[in-house]
Amino acid sequence: MFGKRLSISTQFVLLLMCVLALNAGAFFLLLKNVYMQELRAQAQTVVANVDAFGSWVAQTGRVWVRDGQDSFLGQMDVHPVDTPNQTITFYSKNPALAQREFSETVAASESPAKFRMTSQNVMNPANTPDAFESRALNNIQSFDLPEFFETVGGEYRYAKPVFHTEACIVCHGNAANAPRDVLTRYGSDNGFGFEAGDLAGIISVTIPQRNLLAGTVSLFGMVEIAAIALSILVILWFVRRTIIQPVGELTQMADTISKGQETELDVSSIPLNSRNEIDQLKLATSRMKTSFNLSIRKVKEARAAAQQAIKVAKSLKAQQAEQNKKG
Repeated sequence: MFGKRLSISTQFVLLLMCVLALNAGAFFLLLKNVYMQELRAQAQTVVANVDAFGSWVAQTGRVWVRDGQDSFLGQMDVHPVDTPNQTITFYSKNPALAQREFSETVAASESPAKFRMTSQNVMNPANTPDAFESRALNNIQSFDLPEFFETVGGEYRYAKPVFHTEACIVCHGNAANAPRDVLTRYGSDNGFGFEAGDLAGIISVTIPQRNLLAGTVSLFGMVEIAAIALSILVILWFVRRTIIQPVGELTQMADTISKGQETELDVSSIPLNSRNEIDQLKLATSRMKTSFNLSIRKVKEARAAAQQAIKVAKSLKAQQAEQNKKG
């Protein structure tokens, strides 16, 4: 019923706007999916780099550095060969401590991607999981997930499980067998009792998300908008020129023919095998016009013959009446 009140041009414009809106929505969803896949790939790269760094530290069990008196497990004084009277103190860091300090360095940098390591049984209270990390740990452990990710407060959060290896059990196995410096720093209550293959925790990555809608809009400059507007105008011009105007002309012509009035319809330039629907409609209208004119002519001829017959009948009747009077 609504379509009966609007012209084809208006209906086509409204339909075109709906199609453009649907395409814009589909494009936005596609772009969002690509963006989320890109965020996931970035987070996986961060995890791979952190894991590789931890594996490098674990190759020797500890790394020793000269500057580390604020955060270390053990320490050792060394006298250089060339300067035996000089004492240099080295401080040891295990993989977990080295990775945590690495995460703190990254957090203080300009890198948008941040990470940390946490578990349900942490030695260091500073590594206590937040709300997302607790959900990630529970889901990964309950459903044996290879990864877990969410969007939280405009940030992309990603978690990858880390499993204990034989090298890890040296510090995280039986507390009674743990290195003395580990027990001195962290105590014996948390972070122990694991076996090789157990879930050690997660590498948690945080990446800020851009406003995708604003980013999508920013992709379109004046040139792109002008190109879209021009394409719409070209479509409208084509539809109006090839469909709406010819249909309007044929409608007016059909109305004229229906009133019995003469009208011209030139179809001489249209090939009979044309596959254009408007051309076929013009040919059909031309045939209808010819048939209608023929019918009108036959009706006129029949009317003229009938009128002539009536005149003859009246004349014969008048003659018969005159003869009756004389008889």
